[in-house]
Amino acid sequence: MVPGRNDVDPRFVRLFNTFCITFPPEESIKRIYCTILQSFFDEGAFDSSLQGPDFAAKCTNAAMEIFNAIVAQLPPTPAKFHYIFNLRDLSRITEGVMLSTPDKFTHTGTVARLLRHETMRIFCDRLVGDTDKVGMHAPSLPTNSLPAFSPPSSSICRSL
Repeated sequence: MVPGRNDVDPRFVRLFNTFCITFPPEESIKRIYCTILQSFFDEGAFDSSLQGPDFAAKCTNAAMEIFNAIVAQLPPTPAKFHYIFNLRDLSRITEGVMLSTPDKFTHTGTVARLLRHETMRIFCDRLVGDTDKVGMHAPSLPTNSLPAFSPPSSSICRSL
C-alpha cells in the first residue's frame, strides 16, 4: 500500500478493462497544440502579427516549458497528492487563450499576458503551500520565456 492511496479490491477491479497508454512525445503534443492555436488565430480577424505558425509555436513552446518545469518541480506527495498535472492542464491553457477576441487582443504582448494569466490560473490555483506559490514566481520557472514574444510583452509580463 502506497501512502495516500487506497487499494481497490481485486474482485472489483476484475470487472474493468485496463489500458496502458504511454504519454505521447513532446513533439507530438507541441504539434497538436500549435495546429489548434494557428487555426484559431488564422481563422479569426486577428492582427497579422498573431497569424502564422511562428506565433502559435511560441505560445505552445512557452506553455510546454512551464508545464514541464512544474511537473519536474512539484511532484505529488502524500501531503500534496493533488499535484498531478497532465494534458488536461495544457488543454485548459489553450482553451483560455482561445477565448480571446480580436478587438481586445490586438498584438502579441496582450496575448502573451493572457497566456501567462492562464498558466498562473491553471497551476497556481492548485498550489497549497506558500513556498510552492513563491516558487511559481521564481526565476527558475520558465515564465521568463514569455518575453520572447516581443519587447512590449516583457514589460507586460513583469507587471503581473
